[in-house]
Amino acid sequence: MVKKWWGLAIVILIAAALFATHRLGDHQSVKYGIAAAQSSHKAIAVNDGQGCIGPAKEAAGNAAAAVPASFRKAAENSQLALYVEEETAAVAVKDKCSGETWFSYDVGMDQGGAKYSAEIAGYMKSGVSIMTYNKFTAGRRTLLGDRAKMTFEYREDGFKAAIDFAKAKIRFDLVVSLQKGDLLVDIPRSSIEEYNPKLGKPGNNDVRLSEIIPYPFFGSVAHRENGYIVLPDGAGALVRLSEKPSYATGYSAPVYGPDPGYEDTPEFNSRRTVVKPLERVTLPIFGMVHEAGRSGVLVIAEGGTGYATYNYVSRDLQTNLYQSYFSYTYRTQYAQVQSRTNTDQSILSFQKDPNPFDLTQRYVFLSGKQADYVGVAKGFREFLLQTDGLPKRMQEVKERMPMKIDFVNNEIKMGTLGVENVPVTTYGQAQELVKQLKEKGYGDLDVSFKTFVKKERAYRFGVLSQLGGEGAFREAMDYFSSNGVKFSSYADYARSWHDPTSYTASKLNRQDMNVVNENKALYNYLNNPKFYPVLAEQDAGPLKKESVGALALDGFGSSAFTHYDHGTIGYAHEGMAYAEKALKELNESGITTGLYRPDAYLYKYISAYYDTPIASSNLIFIDATIPLVPLVLSGYTEMYSPYMNFSSNDAESILKLIEFGTYPSFVLTGESTYRIKRTASNDFFVSQLGVLEDRIDAYHAAVGEALDQVLGREMVNHTIVDDGIVLVEYDNGLKILINHTDADYKYGNAGIKSKGFVIL
Repeated sequence: MVKKWWGLAIVILIAAALFATHRLGDHQSVKYGIAAAQSSHKAIAVNDGQGCIGPAKEAAGNAAAAVPASFRKAAENSQLALYVEEETAAVAVKDKCSGETWFSYDVGMDQGGAKYSAEIAGYMKSGVSIMTYNKFTAGRRTLLGDRAKMTFEYREDGFKAAIDFAKAKIRFDLVVSLQKGDLLVDIPRSSIEEYNPKLGKPGNNDVRLSEIIPYPFFGSVAHRENGYIVLPDGAGALVRLSEKPSYATGYSAPVYGPDPGYEDTPEFNSRRTVVKPLERVTLPIFGMVHEAGRSGVLVIAEGGTGYATYNYVSRDLQTNLYQSYFSYTYRTQYAQVQSRTNTDQSILSFQKDPNPFDLTQRYVFLSGKQADYVGVAKGFREFLLQTDGLPKRMQEVKERMPMKIDFVNNEIKMGTLGVENVPVTTYGQAQELVKQLKEKGYGDLDVSFKTFVKKERAYRFGVLSQLGGEGAFREAMDYFSSNGVKFSSYADYARSWHDPTSYTASKLNRQDMNVVNENKALYNYLNNPKFYPVLAEQDAGPLKKESVGALALDGFGSSAFTHYDHGTIGYAHEGMAYAEKALKELNESGITTGLYRPDAYLYKYISAYYDTPIASSNLIFIDATIPLVPLVLSGYTEMYSPYMNFSSNDAESILKLIEFGTYPSFVLTGESTYRIKRTASNDFFVSQLGVLEDRIDAYHAAVGEALDQVLGREMVNHTIVDDGIVLVEYDNGLKILINHTDADYKYGNAGIKSKGFVIL
């Protein structure tokens, strides 16, 4: 008997191995390579002069507006005048609408003597700095510190500076030009050259390019009474340009998330201390407002977005100036593992060539009423409109506020004999729960089925027998269709869970591309982006067969990374292009795509925005959290909150949803929440309707009371009236006054209770 079972086990293992090999062979036949378009928007102008009305007044606090004699005029149009200092490549820009002159360093301050070191002074004045690896040690080089050679060529709209860091043997072109009310800074990839003929050869003192930092002190000031910096942290945040900062600190966050392709394989320890991760940066922008209502600037990382890092530095940390700027990564060192059995045996290594992208940074100058954080958001919205980066404006407006319900249908866990399915919500149970919600008067529901497909180790579309099979699934679909319930199937083409698959990408050190999902305390394995369209195509047929016309897609926030693919380097911008390709092909086949926390480059493909950020990272130096994403997207798509199954402060969460114009979302299960304890849904601590019913009622009633009257409308203004008091305005004239404080508040003739709101 024992021999019989051993024989059967061997047959099963051989069959599994053959199946795995077959799948791997199929996937290897998908060659890596996609034409990823670089920025081609240089002809557009976000600020076309329409907002400039009447003669400009001298901006307050800009007494040093006179351009020093060391600067020469490079170009001028009806809105801006551009000046350059040839010794430093520093620029000054005169905004004729606001009267403000913006400098790339503070020309009015004393930078000599003991105040700053020569290195810091050179960094402040140099228009461009670079980070290099000297062997394996990172260091900063400035135009002044390295005495870089520069040759200037003047054009009608600006100038080109041929920059040569001769000591490092790195050169590139810096092109600065005016486009109506915008300033464009370009560093073409074709101009970047590391010209050391011995680079990478044994015994050579290698110096490699790591980062380029254009104009890191542009607009930097020591203090502005009515000014602030707009940070793209999570929902959006403000830091006031106070004379004395609340905290002298810095903050850096990669746009669209970190690149795990360079990182070591993380060690997972269930007993480790978990630090709450920072909110992701999903908008490639920041703003510097010198005087609200008069002068400000929106800065867009337009070309090289997937390689950009946002940086904030408070005054009194390195200098007496507030800094806000982007840096761009061209190369990062990584640990190349030398042993298959001992990952500690490694050497530091680099990719051979710098990342292939054209760096383009756009400065949009804001004046008058546009010069505030709302104007920063609306300026980026205008950029997206001009570059075909937004979905079509909503045409159908619902009568009542919709609500998002995600069902966890199937999960997996490690069982005694391996991975086991964990059915959590059958199709019949989901139908019954939706029926109960409909009977309570919830008219507009957006429902998704979240099904973990064991053989794929991922959430994909599938009709499973353990959930009721084809008949029960079809019955649920018919019920949803006849009762006005919007349905989509949840899927994630970017990640697998628990184990790597044959879709899994490789880091530059050839290890599996795995990351620790801190929220769920388990590993995710990131798929090679070339498989995104393949997986989408695999699902398209079954979706059409079951008459399912919508997907709710998660995971594409992990697309911008560098990886190794059979002798080829896959770059971040190519991963972004593959994500776009998959979504475009789905849309062209008639399948709409709602996305969870999408990055801004995917906005044009969204039918709904799920998991809308309603908070910043709440870092100690932040003065306020603001709704940047709703200010950009309202009127174009429905926005749904993160899951509200649990909140430490329900009253505050409800007010946040109202303030951000965001509809509530919940996740439900038909079975006990205990069943998902050891699965990828282990971060849901309560999920049964019987337990959540009162909470759902409370959220729907309170949020709906405010938002029912602005469904499909654009949020046109958001004002911080006082500490904890905000006023939100919509394009139909409706205003909502919200009180986040613990005390009643008087606003004109309107009184508002603590933790309450009034509609004006």
